Amino acid sequence: MMADPDTSTIAVPRTDHTSLPPELWLEIFRCATWVSRTRGISPGDPFQRQRPANFAWGVNTPVSVLRTKCGLVLVCRAWRALATELLYEHVILSSRRNACLFLQTLISSECAARANTGTDAPYGVMPRGHGQWIRHMEVHTCSRTSKTSAFWAAIAQSLWMAPNLQVFSGFWERPLSPPVLAWFSSYIGTTVKALYWEETDVPEGEVSLLSASFLQKFQSLRVLDIRKLVFESFPFIDAAAAFALPAVTDMLLPTTPALLRFASKLALPALRSLTLDAASVRTHETSAVLSALNKLLAAHGPTLTTVELQPITSNSFKPSPIHIATFLQPGVCPALHTLVFDCCERLLDAPFAASPDPSPIPPPDPKARRGSASAPCLDAPHGALRRVGVRGMGISRLYPNRPSHAQAHLRALLGALDVLPGLEVVRTLGCMVEASTDALAPDIFIWWTEKFEAVGVDLQDGEGVVWLYTDPDPSKEFEAVEFVPIIDPVKYLHKSDAEAYNRAKAAV
Repeated sequence: MMADPDTSTIAVPRTDHTSLPPELWLEIFRCATWVSRTRGISPGDPFQRQRPANFAWGVNTPVSVLRTKCGLVLVCRAWRALATELLYEHVILSSRRNACLFLQTLISSECAARANTGTDAPYGVMPRGHGQWIRHMEVHTCSRTSKTSAFWAAIAQSLWMAPNLQVFSGFWERPLSPPVLAWFSSYIGTTVKALYWEETDVPEGEVSLLSASFLQKFQSLRVLDIRKLVFESFPFIDAAAAFALPAVTDMLLPTTPALLRFASKLALPALRSLTLDAASVRTHETSAVLSALNKLLAAHGPTLTTVELQPITSNSFKPSPIHIATFLQPGVCPALHTLVFDCCERLLDAPFAASPDPSPIPPPDPKARRGSASAPCLDAPHGALRRVGVRGMGISRLYPNRPSHAQAHLRALLGALDVLPGLEVVRTLGCMVEASTDALAPDIFIWWTEKFEAVGVDLQDGEGVVWLYTDPDPSKEFEAVEFVPIIDPVKYLHKSDAEAYNRAKAAV
């Protein structure tokens, strides 16, 4: 409501919140309740623009988001009809009580939908309750009650009442039995497009996720994440029959030799993105990991366009045995245009090319290669690579007067442009200059940006911004500011500054 100054009456607003279309309200609700991995587990594009966190608005957590969704459905009937699908899009079941109560909710909502629809429903269309909104379901077996048959019966019936389920995440403390795997594949095998499977201590000879009788039924699968699947080199994995997953585009694997060899036997014609997690690499010999990786790249390397190598741990600065130059060798990944790695990895070993900058950057120190004497040397051009992302960068590691391994990566990329002629963008993923508390952050980043600009490559921070100095516009004339003398300068000085006070008083 606002007042009209001419008539001194209250003007009625032309529009209010009720005039917004429902689609816009739904997008507002979805933005306010966004949490990562809610609607999918796909890694996505690593070069997607990042934004600094605004902690003044608060940080969304799964618990706080669930409270917000519960509040939205209690505002009014219109908001309840809109926000119900957000409330049920991501479901987490971890105990018998939780699973049974959720099943009762699905059953009561379906009965209510049938009662409200009556005879008005089209022929052959069955009214659905809240189960139609479930997109992502997580099942955890960490509680004691998850061992009971009532828990698994509730899980099975909940899956049957979720016809639009697209993402399934399983966190298993114990290996699943063959009957449980059988009804998992029968209920979700035809609809699920993304599968996350975390299972530990799988005994030798047990039926598992990797068996052809289970995984082969997921013909609609697009994302397969088995980074937390604990396997050793079991004979039944090596002797597994090869089968096809024609729709898989993203695969996330651990650097376990058995799983790398298993993935090399799969027929994956649509595979485009590969993520390798080196968290379990320290338990295996380097030669076995590299041998299995070579088999994997020989089978699927020609179709890969994006490769990401994750470090051993986020707090460790130890490199993985997989060298980044392995993916750039001739004929290994000829279509690769995006490469992402951590700054702790070993340097790219390539013939050094002098920079056209007047103050050329010296080549990287061989001692900084961290024992990469046996690393493959990139001596043949790779013309398809366009983008390189380096994680773990920070402004404190980019000071030119403080040499670091992170800087050595940037220097190695500057010296490898002869063998990377198509390189266009180098981005420091996770390092956002605007969010840095260091006052010299823009100047430090611009110093590196100018080095890359001299060779025709854009150096971007995590937000995708190329930081440069702005030159003053010579076309604009600067106006002289007239000096206004102070009539009584004594009253602008404090008596505590005795010298200045006495001098100003004597001048008056």
